[in-house]
Amino acid sequence: MTTELEAILNYHQASKHNFRAYAPGPHHLDMPNKPDPFLNYHGTRLLNLDIWSDEQIKAEIFPAYEQAFSPEKLKPSELSAESISRLFFDSFAISAWKKTGSTKWPLRVNPSSGNLHPTEVYLLSGPVKGFLKRPSVCHYAPLTHALELRAEFSGDTWELLSSGFPEGTFFVGLSSIYWRVSWKYGLRAFRYAQHDAGHAIAALTFAAAGLGWKTSLLADMGSEELAALLGISGKKGPEKQEPACLLAVYPAGKTCARGRVPSSAVSAFRTLSWEGVPNSLSPKHVEWVGIEKASLAAQKKGTDYLEKREEPKSGMQAVLSPKTSSSRNRSDFETVPLRSVIRGRRSAIEMNNSAYLEKETFYAMLQRTLPQNNPIFNSLASGSFTHLLLFVNRVKDLLPGLYIFLRKPWEKERFKAAIRPDFLWEKPKNCPSDLEFYMLMEETLHNFAAQLSCSQRKAADACFTACMLSEFEEPLNRFGAWMYPYLFWECGILGQVLYLEAEAYGLRGCGIGCFFDDPLHETIGLKGLEYQDLYHFAVGYPLQEIGVITLPAYEE
Repeated sequence: MTTELEAILNYHQASKHNFRAYAPGPHHLDMPNKPDPFLNYHGTRLLNLDIWSDEQIKAEIFPAYEQAFSPEKLKPSELSAESISRLFFDSFAISAWKKTGSTKWPLRVNPSSGNLHPTEVYLLSGPVKGFLKRPSVCHYAPLTHALELRAEFSGDTWELLSSGFPEGTFFVGLSSIYWRVSWKYGLRAFRYAQHDAGHAIAALTFAAAGLGWKTSLLADMGSEELAALLGISGKKGPEKQEPACLLAVYPAGKTCARGRVPSSAVSAFRTLSWEGVPNSLSPKHVEWVGIEKASLAAQKKGTDYLEKREEPKSGMQAVLSPKTSSSRNRSDFETVPLRSVIRGRRSAIEMNNSAYLEKETFYAMLQRTLPQNNPIFNSLASGSFTHLLLFVNRVKDLLPGLYIFLRKPWEKERFKAAIRPDFLWEKPKNCPSDLEFYMLMEETLHNFAAQLSCSQRKAADACFTACMLSEFEEPLNRFGAWMYPYLFWECGILGQVLYLEAEAYGLRGCGIGCFFDDPLHETIGLKGLEYQDLYHFAVGYPLQEIGVITLPAYEE
């Protein structure tokens, strides 16, 4: 075992919550030191982006939500100030302000643990007529919905950087500031920042789909290379940004086979003149050594995995072939506007525990999480690793109980051998044939679902609560410690899909990062590290917020 992998496993075990004790965290919320959720680079040139009012968003019926899952059928938008504005407005911008009494706070299109937002976003683009005169690196500022111009570079460097990518490609980079989440959550914050990165990847991908674009996660990029591209290399201290990932954005009708930008192009960024000084986020800080060690261990060197990707094994081709949903006519969504769903997404605060979900809707939502049915998961270059353990509380014509949904059907026997032998493994009557969905235990378990989710009532009041069980030991051994964040990214992407599915159906979702890890493993008989519970997600009907008013995202 490498030193890095040992450090990651040590972090994973130390950051678990158990019935006996929570993972190390702050004893109280130090409100005077709460980090500023908005990072700005003072001294940069500000490029203001277009803003749409709530009324304008509601009036847009095209593209429909369903069209986000086949973006190649849409005419790709030209790269322009308007299309870039819309991409960021529909992925990382403020979606609304909430107010109660004298307290006011913003919500964003991309969700975040505790609304703390560790994720920062950068644009790397060639010249854009009427907007960017030269190839540029810009930081996105959601408070003002603007781009901060951090650096310009030569056309030759851009040609080298974008070589091998489809015509019309540009790049979006993500970084994480762990202090923003560790201020509230302590040691476990490293996990939450990775969830948020996954949500951000999916938020970008959905917004891009509405413009007829696709995204590809450039999983072969090394951490130091990415830091150089984003202008965050060599930074020290608790407020430093750690590089997360780089995505290529390109017309959906084209194919991106690259897993990285050329190394020769990266060297030019190390000598660029970077503009702007970041604002201070907090006057004081608490150092979490465990997070620093995990972050260091998860640093990735450049690889060539994508170029060496294996084709699906014989016998899997049928499994990996897209199937048509048989449980519900998805044409219902042809009249549900994509942008209204994206910008209307909210986290449920409380849920109605007397409302039941239609069985057909439940199955349709599960089908949407299958990698072969959903191009949103194409950004996961190394494949999918996560299955859903489901507490079904209130779904019509389904007995309440514990269920398993295998997103990789060929793993049934392996998973079956890993958990309790007395589970039923009964497929419900009228379950669609393409779903590997089984009842493990018939029992009213909603209170236990809440207990496992740190006694959060929404896990019990939801129609269903999903526990994301990821393959763990095998991918870490195969790829290395850098795969640890990736496993959480997949969970975040799954969470974002469930958020938008819920919104489209008139429900609400809520991500739950606080849960008791090993008690759940023990409940189902999991031993060792073959599979690990990495994220919970509740879906149900929301109760109306009392005493809270909603205000527009941006003043016109």
